Amino acid sequence: MKCLLPFIAAISISAGTMYAAEDSTEDDGDRRSEVRDFFSCGRFEAAVTSGVLFSPFIPTGRPPANYTQSALQLGYMLTDPVRLGFLRGNLEIAGEAFGGAIFKGEGSYVTGGTVWLRGNLVIERSRFVPYVQAGAGLTCTDVNRDLTGQNFNFNLDLGAGVRYFVTRNCSVNLEYRYQHISNARMSNNDLGVNAHGPMLGLSFFF
Repeated sequence: MKCLLPFIAAISISAGTMYAAEDSTEDDGDRRSEVRDFFSCGRFEAAVTSGVLFSPFIPTGRPPANYTQSALQLGYMLTDPVRLGFLRGNLEIAGEAFGGAIFKGEGSYVTGGTVWLRGNLVIERSRFVPYVQAGAGLTCTDVNRDLTGQNFNFNLDLGAGVRYFVTRNCSVNLEYRYQHISNARMSNNDLGVNAHGPMLGLSFFF
């Protein structure tokens, strides 16, 4: 799967233009209150993300495994926003399919799927929606066998980011992600890959 950053950038610029046009016909306060509605139980979020992950935590003498990561994601709001002071928070579950190319280190690809549990913070009358998330899933990669031992592996993930709504139901997202890849000792070699880096995304809510 090729890096989607140019695609996301182009869509973001288009969305920004649409948002500017809306300003002349739509009250900003009303639009901000609508943001909260998209985090009600039963709502969906479809997202495309892309970024680069670096793995500096490699034992001495082992090559690093730096790779791109692009993903398609579908989320479902599990709860309505619950008031937390001036904030409101809700829970979301999301499934993600990802793929990328190794550009430093042995191997050529990293691909797989992850299930995320995400906590969203819906700030009153704001287009910013921060979030934190944790996930786990399956990974297939031909990264250096000294690190993973085999093609089939598991992944554990953490992330934190923020969305900015550029139109009524579209947001640009910036996230920092950590990903651990290993085979749960199914192979003699299971040092694993510990990578982290920035992700840029675009979400549509419906």
